[in-house]
Amino acid sequence: MGEALDTANASNEELYARVSQIEQLILRMMGDTAKPERLPEDSLIPAQLPFGPSSARLGTGTQAVERADAAPSGFPLGRAKFVRRLIRHRRRREHHFPADIFADPAWDMMLDLYAAHYERREISVSSLCIAAAVPATTALRWIKLMVDEGRFVRIADPDDGRRIIVRLSDEARLQLDEYFDDFDD
Repeated sequence: MGEALDTANASNEELYARVSQIEQLILRMMGDTAKPERLPEDSLIPAQLPFGPSSARLGTGTQAVERADAAPSGFPLGRAKFVRRLIRHRRRREHHFPADIFADPAWDMMLDLYAAHYERREISVSSLCIAAAVPATTALRWIKLMVDEGRFVRIADPDDGRRIIVRLSDEARLQLDEYFDDFDD
């Protein structure tokens, strides 16, 4: 993977293959680290990769409010911080590749809702659409699909009848807990 890829002339398949290689490298690197929340900010995209680190700092676009229910006691807030950092690094891909090869927003939405759970924040449908970084109609279609599949739950905001809150289902949150627990080993 040490040779540079000519992104201007590469096919989508080549770009996708390279992204998959980088993702595997990231997962291996994180597997060697006892606590992922201690990773330096740019360590997930090392300088020796052909694309190099990006200095851009992109947020998720999520506007959130405090949640009333508490996160499980003893659960590290570092997990939410780690997930937010992972989201930022995923956004950085778009500096190196065409955004349309990353068009499926489901994973980004799940990560955003997962981090929000442990930050004790509510995420509205409109905020989740913004965080997905895809057209609103696409984001809404994916939210509906994820609700239909039982991964997301839509809840009317008790303080604002115009607003709908989206949360991960308990099952989806537990699956993500297990996924991220693998990083802690």
